[in-house]
Amino acid sequence: MRDHLVDTAARLFYENGTHAVGVDEVVRRSGMAKASLYRWFPSKDDLILAVLQRRDDDFWQRWDAEAAAHPDDPRAELDAQLGWIEELATRDGYRGCAFVNTAAEFDPGKVDIRGRCLQHERELGRRLRELTQRLGVADSALLADQLHIAIVGAFAVGGIYPSDGPAARLRQLAHRLMAVCPESAAHG
Repeated sequence: MRDHLVDTAARLFYENGTHAVGVDEVVRRSGMAKASLYRWFPSKDDLILAVLQRRDDDFWQRWDAEAAAHPDDPRAELDAQLGWIEELATRDGYRGCAFVNTAAEFDPGKVDIRGRCLQHERELGRRLRELTQRLGVADSALLADQLHIAIVGAFAVGGIYPSDGPAARLRQLAHRLMAVCPESAAHG
């Protein structure tokens, strides 16, 4: 029951925004009683946080699967990571990054929800820094930051442009960024 509520809320929040969807609509669309929703989620904020957690788990599960498929080849891993991200950002019905969209709906004082969105972005930055360090380029932290900006940009414009827009060139941009990064002395 809990998973069904989270799935329903995730779809509705993504399609319409968290503020535009009330708990009554989640209850109606899920076919469950309001008491069931409140048993699992005492407040709408709790439901929003559960949706963000689900999205976070799904995102990192996909990331981890790609990492496991390329344990000894960081360039192939990076290309694979950017490949599925590019596909995500250019799929039909894509409406932007759920974390950025959700954070944009709340004032900075809404620390729990905005903080959860920031946690996702920080984890993306951490994973990119770890991956770019394995590439053996001189300024792996700068490359990680550039890739992070490119990914967030792809997520931002992916839902605006058709599938052949800028988000479809994420891997191409990453290859250009890597081409201009000199190798570090330790790897060169």
